[in-house]
Amino acid sequence: MEDKFKKFIATGGKSREEIKSDIEKLLRKEVDNAVRSAQEEIRKKIAEVIEDAKKHSESVPQPEKIPSREQKEIIYYNAPNRGISADEIAFAPEAPDFNTDADKAINDKITEMRGLNEIFYNGYLLTQCAEISIVKQGEFMAEVTDDFGRRAFCGISRPIYGALSNPQLRTYFTWRTDVRRGVYLETDRAYITLYCYELMNKIGVISAADAFGRLLAVWEGCRGFAGWLDDVMPRWLKDYYAYNDLSGQYPDIGSCFPVKTEGFSKSVSGLYCKDYAGKLNYLMENSSYKLGESVFFSDITKPLLDCAVGAALAALDAYFLARDISLFKLICGRMKRDYTWTPFAGAYVNLDRMDGFRQVRISPVERYCVKRGEAALELFEPSPYRGFIGYVLKSIESVLRRRTGFQHKITPNIKMVLNDFRNRDKLIDAVSAPEFERAITDAVNVWCDKNGIYPAKKAKKNSAEEEPRTAPVKVDIDIGKLSAIRAESEETAKKLIVEEYTDSEETVSEIAGRISDEDFSEKVAEYSETSGAAGGWEGLAQALSPRHIRVISELFKGGAERYCRENNILPETVYEEINTLALDCVGDVVIEDGQIVQDYEEELRRIADNQEV
Repeated sequence: MEDKFKKFIATGGKSREEIKSDIEKLLRKEVDNAVRSAQEEIRKKIAEVIEDAKKHSESVPQPEKIPSREQKEIIYYNAPNRGISADEIAFAPEAPDFNTDADKAINDKITEMRGLNEIFYNGYLLTQCAEISIVKQGEFMAEVTDDFGRRAFCGISRPIYGALSNPQLRTYFTWRTDVRRGVYLETDRAYITLYCYELMNKIGVISAADAFGRLLAVWEGCRGFAGWLDDVMPRWLKDYYAYNDLSGQYPDIGSCFPVKTEGFSKSVSGLYCKDYAGKLNYLMENSSYKLGESVFFSDITKPLLDCAVGAALAALDAYFLARDISLFKLICGRMKRDYTWTPFAGAYVNLDRMDGFRQVRISPVERYCVKRGEAALELFEPSPYRGFIGYVLKSIESVLRRRTGFQHKITPNIKMVLNDFRNRDKLIDAVSAPEFERAITDAVNVWCDKNGIYPAKKAKKNSAEEEPRTAPVKVDIDIGKLSAIRAESEETAKKLIVEEYTDSEETVSEIAGRISDEDFSEKVAEYSETSGAAGGWEGLAQALSPRHIRVISELFKGGAERYCRENNILPETVYEEINTLALDCVGDVVIEDGQIVQDYEEELRRIADNQEV
């Protein structure tokens, strides 16, 4: 009992559960206090780090604020004492030659020249300005002459003074000294290019014309070992001509280029200058109508056609000029801006040293102009209207056939022009007017009257020698009867077939049809030869095979291509066969671009209707 009482007094009279609960609370409180003190310690250390960072940032100088796009300006800096580091040049550092006082003097001048390097700040970074640097350094070294004892190789594609080592610069100044004396020794491309840069920037010359003349001399003098100049020099010279007023010294810029770099034909230039003589070959090359394949075209008629073309083009020029349309654009092409052009491409040239951009016509197919307030280059883009040219040639041939008494006549189809000018309202209005179709005909007729082009008259025979003339017998063939003849030939063929082939009625019909197809055209042709009616539309009707007749009939129905496809026939081949027969009989083709020529629709429809089986 005594032990229990002592235990009760020591525990304060609490039960076991109460004591356990107190112990748990005590433990939790100690843990919370430990966590709380650790958190406080961490916060304190973070605060100390931030405070130290603030104090350190205040002692460090702040960078300049990047200016806004509106405030940004190009600022140039001269750096006479800065020089150029080895990282900024294109050569490995090497010890300069100091053999003599002259060597030391020129090397000292080169060192001083390197300090004239120009850099500029564009608002974000510093970069070198090659166009300004090459002018400053070039003018500083403009009067330098040298006689360097060796030749240092240089392979830089776009050289500047600062990118060349001392031996390379001395090699260049030695070569330049000889060039100024008129001696053009073979050297590396970089040295020739650097000298061209000098001349285009007017360094070491007395005027722009002097620089232009020296550029021409360098081109001519170095062409033997520097063929690459033919690729770059024409454009550099033309750009230089456009940016400097040289019209007084060089009025004809085209004569300054001994090498023709553009492949424009002489005919195109002549047409631009309204010189329409001798342009038949050009029109034939760019025409949809093949005049060279016409039965009228020959060595005898070609001069007539050539002269008539000149008269027709002159009349068309006046006709279209009244409607504000360029005939040159219709038969040749148009001038188009070259968006790839930049002044002096591939060269370091300071445009501020030029006299100023001028609008210049270098040639009929090349000119400098101003587009949307900017300097621009326009070049000729060939794009002739082939259908229009074909109509012109066919119209001229039609008139000359009548004026020379040619046997077969042709009529040009205005659809050739209308299809060419589709979706061009201004041109459609111009060629749809009745005056257009008469313009070519009237012009060629006037030319024929002036030059006495008339059909040859037959010479009259003396009355004593005149023999009695037999009146020609006119043979009229009823084409409608050809079908009946064909039917009769089929019946005859059936009777001639031997009995061994008469196993069935179907076999007899098949063989008879084949015999009839093979013999029908031959019999008709034989008859036409004996009757003297092989020419004209009747002759064409006799010459056409049943397959040709069917193709013509399907052309009127719009199903020719389907028919040819179903029968494994190439449309172009059968069209060519029909046109060949038509040329022999009526002197002209009857199918163009997969369609019946409008002028011949009536005759071909009559042939197809009468012979179609």
